[in-house]
Amino acid sequence: MRFFQYGTGARCLVRTLTILAAVALLGFSESNAHAQANPFGNPPNVVDEVLFVEGATALLSTAQAEGIIASADKSSIELAQGAATGTVTLAPIASPFPFNEMIPSWNGTAPEGAGFRVWMRTGDGKQFTPWFEAGTWGQVGDAVTSRIATFPGGQYDIDHLQLQRPASQIEVRIDMVRGKPTGPSPRFQMLALAITNSLGDRKLGRQFGAKSSPLSTSVRSLRTTETLNPGFRSQVVDKKAWIGRICSPASVGMAIDAFGGATPTQTLAAMLYDPASDLFGIWHRSISGAAQMGVRGYIRRFRSFDDVRAELAQGHIICASVRFALGEVKNPPRIYRKRGTLGHIFVIKGFAPGGLVVVNDSASKDYGRDNLWTQEDLAKAWFDKGGVAYVFTGPAQQAAKRTTKQKDVKKAGGKKG
Repeated sequence: MRFFQYGTGARCLVRTLTILAAVALLGFSESNAHAQANPFGNPPNVVDEVLFVEGATALLSTAQAEGIIASADKSSIELAQGAATGTVTLAPIASPFPFNEMIPSWNGTAPEGAGFRVWMRTGDGKQFTPWFEAGTWGQVGDAVTSRIATFPGGQYDIDHLQLQRPASQIEVRIDMVRGKPTGPSPRFQMLALAITNSLGDRKLGRQFGAKSSPLSTSVRSLRTTETLNPGFRSQVVDKKAWIGRICSPASVGMAIDAFGGATPTQTLAAMLYDPASDLFGIWHRSISGAAQMGVRGYIRRFRSFDDVRAELAQGHIICASVRFALGEVKNPPRIYRKRGTLGHIFVIKGFAPGGLVVVNDSASKDYGRDNLWTQEDLAKAWFDKGGVAYVFTGPAQQAAKRTTKQKDVKKAGGKKG
């Protein structure tokens, strides 16, 4: 995967699945559980990229803005002085290849009484989908009643887009609001679009596809352990009804811990909870929660452990979205000896000698720390189920120090449809 930077600046679930029978876990008992079940796979010739628009200069470049200006430090956009509302439509974003799947994420902050709403549409420059709401953060006024938008040729399901006909452009509009014109403004710092072509196009696969195999020869040759220190959290909190549902907040909490934060898991879960969908693990909300706590992050998709090691080498924390049936993986950690998972998020901590993957898993307070996965097993549970992950890169104030993999690309030309 390559990364693209636009401009000059630089669940637990997608769909709720109620498990009627109580599931016995080592460490706690989970009942009426909600599991993350993403719909993605890992077909031949799959191609992934992440497109970034970050910082006020990039966000406002050739954009149409009303009531929105650059922040004083140019790190973000915000409401103009005296404006209670504002909107900005970014310049059309061109993808380097046609895509049929997209997972958006963003970084922003919303003080009490303020918030923002993100709208998107995709197309080929001539024909576009309708505008759909991609997500909100903070207080945006009218209550959101649905997170699913269905339209001819596709659907945006809570936090991810699937198209029947590939698109080559993305348009984004951000609406901001605050309770009082003189109150503190929400800020929007960065947009990240994880796009994928999963249609089996061999030419695209040769041009943009992974250059290394899923299993890493270089990692397997390790004789010493290479790990980060994200700390460990379990899903056991005072609100017992939440215990089986908050793997995503617990994992985000571990990432925040790694960069000096200390938000309690239950507090973070309450922040990430979305009443409209009754979920704690909406992907872009997990990224937003970390951003609210001062940690930069985004969503990307992994297909090889060489890419995983490259992220860890930069000190980044990875939270992986996995799913697997009982018996699908040969040597699962102790937590999963008697069950699989319809969907789960845990933290990739690093690599042990021989290439074993070290994981902190909130599913068990007693046996979740430093779990060991073989690369073969984790590839089945993660890469083959879409490879979706949160990547947290560090404190937001260091965002100006771009990762070396991000590259500038051009914005889409032509008029808006």
